[in-house]
Amino acid sequence: MAGRGEGNDAATVGVVTGGVEDAYGEDRATEDQPITPWAVCVASGHSLLRDPRHNKGLSFTEKERDAHYLRGLLPPVVLPQELQEKRLLQNMRQFPVPLQRYMALMDLQERNERLFYKLLIDNVEELLPVVYTPTVGEACQKYGSIFRRPQGLYISLKEKGRILEVLRNWPEKSIQVVVVTDGERILGLGDLGCQGMGIPVGKLALYTALGGVRPSACLPITIDVGTNNEDLLKDEFYIGLRQKRATGQEYSDLLNEFMDAVKQNYGQKVLVQFEDFANHNAFTLLEKYRANNLVFNDDIQGTAAVVLAGLIAGQKFVGGTLADHTFLFFGAGEAGTGIAELVALEISNQSKIPVEEARKKIWLLDSKGLIVSSRKDSIQPFKKRYAHEHEPVKNLLDAVKAIKPTALIGSAGVGQSFTKEVIEAMSSINERPIILALSNPTSQSECTAEQAYSWSKGRAIFGSGSPFDPVKYNNKLFVPAQANNAYIFPGFGLGVVISGAIRVKDEMILAAAEALADQVTPDHIDKGLIYPPFSCIRKISANIAARVAAKAYDLGLASHLLRPKDLVNYAESCMYSPVYRSYR
Repeated sequence: MAGRGEGNDAATVGVVTGGVEDAYGEDRATEDQPITPWAVCVASGHSLLRDPRHNKGLSFTEKERDAHYLRGLLPPVVLPQELQEKRLLQNMRQFPVPLQRYMALMDLQERNERLFYKLLIDNVEELLPVVYTPTVGEACQKYGSIFRRPQGLYISLKEKGRILEVLRNWPEKSIQVVVVTDGERILGLGDLGCQGMGIPVGKLALYTALGGVRPSACLPITIDVGTNNEDLLKDEFYIGLRQKRATGQEYSDLLNEFMDAVKQNYGQKVLVQFEDFANHNAFTLLEKYRANNLVFNDDIQGTAAVVLAGLIAGQKFVGGTLADHTFLFFGAGEAGTGIAELVALEISNQSKIPVEEARKKIWLLDSKGLIVSSRKDSIQPFKKRYAHEHEPVKNLLDAVKAIKPTALIGSAGVGQSFTKEVIEAMSSINERPIILALSNPTSQSECTAEQAYSWSKGRAIFGSGSPFDPVKYNNKLFVPAQANNAYIFPGFGLGVVISGAIRVKDEMILAAAEALADQVTPDHIDKGLIYPPFSCIRKISANIAARVAAKAYDLGLASHLLRPKDLVNYAESCMYSPVYRSYR
């Protein structure tokens, strides 16, 4: 197909004249130009209706029904896309269980791609928790039971030595973004093995809906090396390898083959996003491949960027700069240490001090207590840079009393760990304590919004990883901010694509965080928000993409040599549109 952001082979879909070259280096049609669907569709109306990329359902016009042999295959009414959307949303709201809504949306994506994205874009605040966290967590847990048809590529140990061949089986050849997981640490739910595929599928749906990356340029992949989840291994409906996880050299060799095959098949400008790998692999893979591949870890870098943006915006409440504050992280895994490192880099940039000095403002607490210098011999390498001089402290409450942080950030996946005593201690130290309960899904959240506001007597600046409803306290309505990675990664990915970046550098992550923080207005601050509303997410993503692309150009990493004068407008012009096209 040759629509904007669609870009299949012109010989396959018919020639479109008058198009312009887009960010993907392909010819795109202007919005009012008709296009011809695939030749196979012309021969069969059934094929056209079954092709999700071209199917318009009851929106096919009278002329299109005659031209493409659809006469009689559809009821006589012709409905506009907006009415189709209204009907679907109405039906969606009648499902009492979120998982039912998730399954209905996935079914829609499989039969009518443009309508799926139109519905998601226009109702993003309502449907984001359905397409992604928290509902996607339950979907992954039950993926084997609800499985209907594959939505991505499955690469298992069975394909060792043949991964390039497997990649070539994917029908789309012009891939720009790959999201890959091995399913070992799905949200806060642990090892879900092959059933973690729901995560790449959901992430890439958001790359398109929120960031405008065309669907055909997105490839979800699950690497199946087994699972250590005994319940799944015993589940008759489990869809993955029934064996314990491969580790060590066997695991490393498979990942090496995968990364080499991706670069060989799609080139060096395809962004590979690592998603929900366990801590012991996440850091290793990022450090191993970032120097020679275009890679991004959303759990480490994406989470860090969105939290940093919230902390920068939070300064508008409490005043001062990041260097004036002390940060305590509850959780020292990939998310916690990733956020800490990006905060340290931002403090270093703002205050013109060495990053080693900036790290002294940041404390980490893991399952064994506060990370201090006396523990250096027994902790993982990525934690050692935050092992400061201090007496050992065993629990969170004592750490809060000892360190006296201005911001408490939770990423340990331990539900209800921010107790009333902890929140009250933070409130006794700070007039406006910053409380970020980032763990997903909702059951793993360190505290609820209602708890944070009530226990702090309405003084907390609160953000969470999972969505919470507004809270009324003392006749004042508080709107919780959701520190959702979806603020960052779609726009970040679009910025990489439109600039043709060949590497991801920390400066590009910082640029994304600063761009998000800059979009928090005084009006948002008045409502207690440290993030802008999701209702304008495409505008947010375009601004983030522009800043990321600008930084790629500044660093000499952009391969698209002609730098657009207005990167925001250019980013918006490159975004995929879900509006139906007219067919000849």
